Amino acid sequence: MDKRDIALQRACPIVAMPMYSPLEPLAQNGERIVMAANGTFLEVRRSWARFVRKVGEISTVVPFGKLEESTIYLTTKLPRELLLEFMEWAREDSHVEIGGNIVWNEVTKQFRLVRSGTVHGTRSRLDYKIPDLDPNEQIVVDCHSHSTGKAFFSPTDNEDDAHAVKMAFVVGHCDRPIQSVKMRLCIRGQFTILNFQLDTP
Repeated sequence: MDKRDIALQRACPIVAMPMYSPLEPLAQNGERIVMAANGTFLEVRRSWARFVRKVGEISTVVPFGKLEESTIYLTTKLPRELLLEFMEWAREDSHVEIGGNIVWNEVTKQFRLVRSGTVHGTRSRLDYKIPDLDPNEQIVVDCHSHSTGKAFFSPTDNEDDAHAVKMAFVVGHCDRPIQSVKMRLCIRGQFTILNFQLDTP
């Protein structure tokens, strides 16, 4: 087998769902495909959460057990004040789009907000550089603003988020007293809108 295929299969192996035993969760950060009697599932583990999502149907009888989708967060509650702080950054720089990240440190068990490096930013476009992170940190929320436009997820956002495992947070109407916000969970191209209202200062 080509060594590149070997590396890919090690990075995302395929396992069968036991019929008579529970599935042992991934012990370390990573991903794998789980073949079950009721479909094909993707299991993803990060230092801040573990997700199981159905990604395909199965149309034949197989000697595997059934699996259900699940979400387990492994961190403390996401600090609302960091989202509010990013909204304030967006208000201060409402003439351009900006970016930032809320990251989780699995050693200190703390979140922090860091600003992205802007390569090119206008009212309608943002090219940014992800900030340097500590080896023990992982991005939990990818934040960006839409300047004076409304908050929504664009086709470009969909492309950028297609291979990610994170939450995405967008702030719009940054020049107004009341901003608009949208937030979603991104798991390898599956997007789930998170339905909640975020009070503005």
